[in-house]
Amino acid sequence: MEPFALLRIVTTWRRFFDFAAAVPAPGDWFRLEIAPTGEGLPTWHSQLGSGGYTSHSRGVTVRAQRLASDDDDPKLPSPKSVGAAAAPVLRLPKHIDDICRLPSVPASIDAIQAAVCGIVRPASIVVRDVGQASFSTIYDDKGAPLLHFDVGFPTSFNRRTFPKALDVSSLHCRGKNPVVILSHWDWDHLHAVQSLPSLLDSKWIVPSQRIGPGAARQALALTARNNLLVWPANSQLAYSGGTIMQCVGSPTSTNDTGLALYTRLTSGKTVLLTGDSDYQFLPSACTSLGPVNYLIATHHGARFKSPVSAIPRPLGSECTLVVSYGTDNVYRHPHADALCRHYAAGWTNVLSTAGRQGILRRGDRQLQ
Repeated sequence: MEPFALLRIVTTWRRFFDFAAAVPAPGDWFRLEIAPTGEGLPTWHSQLGSGGYTSHSRGVTVRAQRLASDDDDPKLPSPKSVGAAAAPVLRLPKHIDDICRLPSVPASIDAIQAAVCGIVRPASIVVRDVGQASFSTIYDDKGAPLLHFDVGFPTSFNRRTFPKALDVSSLHCRGKNPVVILSHWDWDHLHAVQSLPSLLDSKWIVPSQRIGPGAARQALALTARNNLLVWPANSQLAYSGGTIMQCVGSPTSTNDTGLALYTRLTSGKTVLLTGDSDYQFLPSACTSLGPVNYLIATHHGARFKSPVSAIPRPLGSECTLVVSYGTDNVYRHPHADALCRHYAAGWTNVLSTAGRQGILRRGDRQLQ
């Protein structure tokens, strides 16, 4: 357990390039040297503990060098440290490269259909207040949980946004193992499994993406239980509880290649959950489903690149945009530009798990 940690380096693109002679891109690996003090980039270090990434300490990154990977385009030169032009290019160790691939091959649609075949049309969705993270649960008309869409808790860098009064054990679905649909492999969408190991007993439907070694530990644990169902490429699945689809962004982006879920409640109202995908990368099948009554804002209300025309439209005037975020998070979500774009697309009624000071207390938001 001890070797795994999350790092948050406080810098800018320009400063990092000047420091390491490379601009980091999704999927890149760097060799970092971190010291308690010194000259370099301020760095927060969060060690994996029994409850996950719950605390951190401050240090300084004093040296950084990009590691060449077998996935690099051979036609492009590998970046080198400006201070070591004559030094050999460091390569990503093969065992680390192998670890960061999903341990299971894509499942068949039939296998995924079997996992969700018992899920009836839901009566409600609860977007949980877990601070700066994503965790939603779908229930039937008797209040029994049917599935989770993401199971995130904030990591230590946003731990202060986690509700102090929340009894984590209350999220345990005793006697039930609801299916988990994981939008993508970011920690704020799966971190709850560290505190709720019973989630490993559920079937997980996950996108096929490159993952880090920490997430790979969870994938291996699920594989050992025969509970990991990797989404097959170019697929969608309609079942009695909704439709699961994969977003169609660049393969290098975990956000934009994640899973999205469309569902119709017993009330007749419709809900769209998109994870962190930019709206322009929702699959065409999602567009064909038409406007929705409830939209869970992408990426906790972060700024996105899509034009207003790509934002899913509200179905009528009494529709609600729900934003899952924690007050005073380090990313400064939600972004005013994102909220303005949603407003321009017709989402004039906004409800957040963080609430509004003096108007609405923070808490879970139930959609029916």
